[in-house]
Amino acid sequence: MRISKFRIYKALIAGGLGIAVAIAIGTDTPIIALAAVVVAIGLSFILERSNKEIVRDERISQISGKAASASFSSVLILAAVAALGAALFRNQLPENIVFVGAIMGYFICVAVLLHMCFYAYFSRKL
Repeated sequence: MRISKFRIYKALIAGGLGIAVAIAIGTDTPIIALAAVVVAIGLSFILERSNKEIVRDERISQISGKAASASFSSVLILAAVAALGAALFRNQLPENIVFVGAIMGYFICVAVLLHMCFYAYFSRKL
């Protein structure tokens, strides 16, 4: 399979998944979204196995890693600022917003701990 067809099929799978999830949200039936995700994963796996050309090289992997790291850092900083704002202004905010801010703060802590653990693991392995 040529790389251009591979990319077209990946885009079709992603588009179909997006449509199925939108229908699931619109009709309030999560089973459609779950089934669509399972089918999309299966189709992607079959597509990856049938492809014989090189899809990723070292440069693409490095760019992807840097983009993921920048995205993770940006989202983590924005979430931390939002959680801190909810904690600082808890007297003026509704109780449910304060609760979401606290939960978000705990998720941020877990994400930072996971990042530290994976960094330590991969620094030893590589």
